[in-house]
Amino acid sequence: MVTSPNIGNLSSDSNIGNFLALPNASYPYFWAWILGSMWLIISMTLYFKEKQTLGKGKLLSSMSVAAFAILVLSTIGTVLTIISLEIMVYIFIFSMLIIGVWFFTGR
Repeated sequence: MVTSPNIGNLSSDSNIGNFLALPNASYPYFWAWILGSMWLIISMTLYFKEKQTLGKGKLLSSMSVAAFAILVLSTIGTVLTIISLEIMVYIFIFSMLIIGVWFFTGR
C-alpha cells in the first residue's frame, strides 16, 4: 500500500528544502519532469528568439545553453536535497552530452 506524504509531519523547524522535497515522496521523478520542461521551454525560447532576430536559428546552441542552465539549477537542487543523486547523474550525463556535441560540432 502506498502512503501519501503528510504535511502535518513537517515540524516548525523545517526549512524550505524539506517542503520542496515533499512531492518526491509520492513520485520520485517529479523535479526531473519539471527540470525537463524548463529545459524545453528555455531551448525553444532561445531558438525562436534567435530565429526572429537573425533570420535563422541554431537549435543545438540553444539546447546547450539551456542544458547549462538546467545543470546549474539541478546542482542547487541537489545541494538543497530536493533532487536525488540518481536524477542529478542523469541530468549531468544528458547535459554533458548536449554540450559536448555542440562544442565538437561547432565551426
